[in-house]
Amino acid sequence: MNIARRWLNGAVLPFHAWHELRLIRGRRFIFVPILINIAFAVLLFRYGLTALIVNWAVPYVDTFFDNQWQWVVSLTQFLLDALALVLVTFLAVRLGTIIGSPFYGMIAERIDQAALADSEIPELNALQSIINAIWFELRKFGLFVMLALLGLGIEFIPVIGPVIGAGWFVVVGGILALLDYTDVSLSRRGLVFRRRFRVFWRHFPEVFGFACVVVPLAGIPLLNMLTVPLCICAGVLLYVRYLHADVTVSLRA
Repeated sequence: MNIARRWLNGAVLPFHAWHELRLIRGRRFIFVPILINIAFAVLLFRYGLTALIVNWAVPYVDTFFDNQWQWVVSLTQFLLDALALVLVTFLAVRLGTIIGSPFYGMIAERIDQAALADSEIPELNALQSIINAIWFELRKFGLFVMLALLGLGIEFIPVIGPVIGAGWFVVVGGILALLDYTDVSLSRRGLVFRRRFRVFWRHFPEVFGFACVVVPLAGIPLLNMLTVPLCICAGVLLYVRYLHADVTVSLRA
């Protein structure tokens, strides 16, 4: 029962984020990253991936079919539009997270001040926040490549490989989500990836419940431009409520 309660404590954090932003008077900061996400999505969809994928591929496919088979061309355009939408929103959110990192830092600082009044709170300027965000994305990409290659290797195991491989990629998605949405707090304190995983493991019920909610919330195209900023704020709450003590001990070790 205690484990279930701890899981629920982590799962509800994304839904507490909006209320917490009101308490710290931080809602105005969250609108800037949301607007950045939308602006990147519009630019990428209008002038980027749509033109690159759809406008090139559809005429190419059309050359292989006569008028009786135009439904194939229409279906191809629909599928490519859907693919472009998913890619555009994903890239827009990633870019928006980097550019919007100073605003997430302001939110994290306010939440820290409200919840950790007796603790030393690191301060970063806008340039440092953006550099940290870029460096984090590069490290996360390297980790993703390594884990993805391992997952592909698992797929080749006879009989059980595909099942284990599918479960592996679900786990990888959860790990990357945890790294993503707790990074604002942990990067500001210089906690390396290896120690982050140790902290996550010590608070597995809370972080697992948190990941179970933020992964689907942040994975829905278009909606994720609104939910990802809230999930990042929820990650700050996860830190101040459950991870802070262990992170402090880890940094002093």
